Amino acid sequence: MKIAFVHQDHCLYGASRSLLAMIEYLVGRGHSCMVLLPRTGPLVAELEAHGIRYAITPWRGWMSPEGFSRPRRLASAAKGLLLNLIYVQRAAKLCRSFAPDIVHTNSSRTAFGSMLASRLGAQHTWHFREFLGGKYTVGGEFSLGRAMSMAWVRSCSSAVVLVSEALKTELAKSLSGKQSYVVHNGVMPLQRMLQVASPVPDSKPFTLALVGRFDRWKQPMVALEAVKLLRDEGKNVRLLMAGTGLKEDTLEVRNYIATHGLSDRVEMLGFVKDMAALYGRSHALLMCSRGDAFGRVIAEAMAHGRPVIGADAGATPELVQDGVNGVLYRSGDTRDLAEKICRLMAQPNLLREMGQNAARIAQQRFSNEKYGEAMERIFLDVLNNRKPRCLFPNRRT
Repeated sequence: MKIAFVHQDHCLYGASRSLLAMIEYLVGRGHSCMVLLPRTGPLVAELEAHGIRYAITPWRGWMSPEGFSRPRRLASAAKGLLLNLIYVQRAAKLCRSFAPDIVHTNSSRTAFGSMLASRLGAQHTWHFREFLGGKYTVGGEFSLGRAMSMAWVRSCSSAVVLVSEALKTELAKSLSGKQSYVVHNGVMPLQRMLQVASPVPDSKPFTLALVGRFDRWKQPMVALEAVKLLRDEGKNVRLLMAGTGLKEDTLEVRNYIATHGLSDRVEMLGFVKDMAALYGRSHALLMCSRGDAFGRVIAEAMAHGRPVIGADAGATPELVQDGVNGVLYRSGDTRDLAEKICRLMAQPNLLREMGQNAARIAQQRFSNEKYGEAMERIFLDVLNNRKPRCLFPNRRT
């Protein structure tokens, strides 16, 4: 089986790391994989290190920022479609010698993979990893509108993969009649999980980890405000912030730390590659995001034996069982978050038990093997049982 992955993100955040895990499993099973990226970046070095074939070729997404007027969105959609009709010819030439059986679009942010599959006469599958529009939106919406875009998805896909039950519920009506699967991301091999799982430390101060991009949907300011509240109440709490963001978002974080005198309480670590060392310094993970459709860092922290203090939004309640492997707080409620942190600080035995539960659940649900096996079954099912359905004429380049 040959699979070409159209991947939107050139960095090494959750979707890219899940992609690497999927490909590693598939290659180990004897399948051939190729990755198409719109630009170079840190992911390229990882692909080269793993000997994974890739190509850099431009394409346009089909999303617009929230707040765009309908005429502006439609103009953006029209421009993107015209450019993609040009770009797909180049991409098809790059893929010609590989001759994929399936083109897998690894994000809902672009329809380019469906156009490429049609051009190559390959089957097409689609991976939805984010909330777009609706209650848990992360700032983008379909330029064509949800109804028309999801009609495109239904017409141009043999199967749709969703990263959580929460996302499936959100898209249930839009995907009615289309074969869809819920597959949680894998975060590491099972053997690695068994190696990295460690007891929650007894050391002080009580240290929290916040991992991910700095943006308003991830809500890093809620974490900082909670740390300030606890500091003002005399609580010995520290926060490790691992991640980067746009210049303005990073500046907002830095300014808050400086303005409120939190430099002795908060460490900004930038991009962190050695996550085991980070979690080794931490007692729990903070997950403040208001709209993650999966929350890879949750599963990753659990694998390291760390409980999660998470917002009751998006798919977080699907991963965090309140009182079992962590606690949930009201999304955006700084005071409630501070109280939940205090609760765990005051109950070290409960904290350690939650950490043990977290590691066990991660091993059962979020291993690379479980993830790769599920994706392989879907791809084989598509090849064995389904014909491609596309809006564009099928033809080999």
